[in-house]
Amino acid sequence: MAVVKISIFQKNQHKRITKEEMAKIAQTKAQFLLLPEGYPHFFHSESSEKAIAHEKEYQDHLLEISETFSGVILGGTHYRKAEDGNLKSSLPILQSLVLVDFYDKKSPNPKSEPSVHPGKTESIFIMGGLRFGLLVGEDIENQSIWDEFKKEDIEIVFFLSGEENKRSYEEDLIYFEALAKEKNIHLIRVCGPKENHPARSLYASPSGINWKVGKTEEDKDVLKTLSVTVRKSYLL
Repeated sequence: MAVVKISIFQKNQHKRITKEEMAKIAQTKAQFLLLPEGYPHFFHSESSEKAIAHEKEYQDHLLEISETFSGVILGGTHYRKAEDGNLKSSLPILQSLVLVDFYDKKSPNPKSEPSVHPGKTESIFIMGGLRFGLLVGEDIENQSIWDEFKKEDIEIVFFLSGEENKRSYEEDLIYFEALAKEKNIHLIRVCGPKENHPARSLYASPSGINWKVGKTEEDKDVLKTLSVTVRKSYLL
């Protein structure tokens, strides 16, 4: 058994992380920092095609966090032109001032991301002494990813949430509690408040909802550090 410290930052996607917030993140001494789908998105680009012009600025902001935070940063998502020349919604993975890898969203929204191609990267990673699965937005409904997690006995999944849904606050809790029990996983969900889109970050496990933001915090920036006990660790 091992205990993993995970910080999630429910952060408005249009606002930069301040120096004071970076100091608070560093003080958590967590092994992981999770940022929501769509963070950062400072420039309010009209389309995903235009958003790729700001790829470097977004990555530089995440690297700035890495200057004081030594853990693994699962740095939200931004649009980029991948090696195959196609537009992808990509989750950058950083540690120690290095952009280590990308996870590309496999289930882009056909309405809001019509020109974004499905990702073909791995969904399972080993970093920070932990083997974990990644989901972004609509990936939560992708059965093939869940089948892979089950086959590989993944016990913790990080979900960077930004997908549209019409569930109420209470219905969200019921949904994710049932999902964590059905899949027998620890599910860490991080959201970012934005226009007409409440943020409901939470931690669900097979035993139920372990932590959640309150109803009054759906439009707030919230930094929370969780301690999650897992059966297996990969610490060297």
